[in-house]
Amino acid sequence: MKEKNRILNDNIKAKKVKLIWENWDVLWDMSLQEALNKASSLWLDLMQMSQKWDEAVVKMLDYWKFLYKQKKQEQKNKQKTKSPDLKTLKITFKIWEHDLNVKKNQAEKFSKAWHPLKVILQLKWRENHYTDIAFDKIKSFSMLIEDFYKLEKWISKNGNNFVAMYQPK
Repeated sequence: MKEKNRILNDNIKAKKVKLIWENWDVLWDMSLQEALNKASSLWLDLMQMSQKWDEAVVKMLDYWKFLYKQKKQEQKNKQKTKSPDLKTLKITFKIWEHDLNVKKNQAEKFSKAWHPLKVILQLKWRENHYTDIAFDKIKSFSMLIEDFYKLEKWISKNGNNFVAMYQPK
C-alpha cells in the first residue's frame, strides 16, 4: 500500500482547527489543544485534511481503523480490475476421441473460472492437403464445448492453423 504522508495529532501546526467527526459531520471551531484533548479523551486521533493559513480542517477518527478500511478498499478495487486470462487449447489433426474428451474437460474447468478460450488446430506436412477434414474436426470440438462456451470469433485459417475464440456462457 502506498503510504501518504498524513499529518496526525501533535504534528498539526495550525492554531485553530475546524473539527470534523468520522462521518463528516462538522462539530465546531476550536483551538488545536482543545481538539487534541477531546480526541485523546475518546481514544481517537486527529488527521489534518486541509490547511488554510492559520486554520486547518481536522478529522477525528481511529487512524488504524482508517488505514485498515483503506487497505481493504484498495484490495477490492484491485480484484475488480483483474481480467481473466486467455486460455489456449491445442488439438491436432489426428487426435483420438478420448483425447478430445480430455480437452473438453479442460475447457469446462476454464469456463467455470470464466476464462476466455482459444482453440488451435495445427496442420503439419501432408495434413495441409486435408483442410476440410481439419475444419470438421475443430467444428466437432466446438459442438462438444457449446454447453459452457459460446463461439465469439468464427473458425478462421491462419497459415497452417485453424483458430477459434470462445467466451464462457
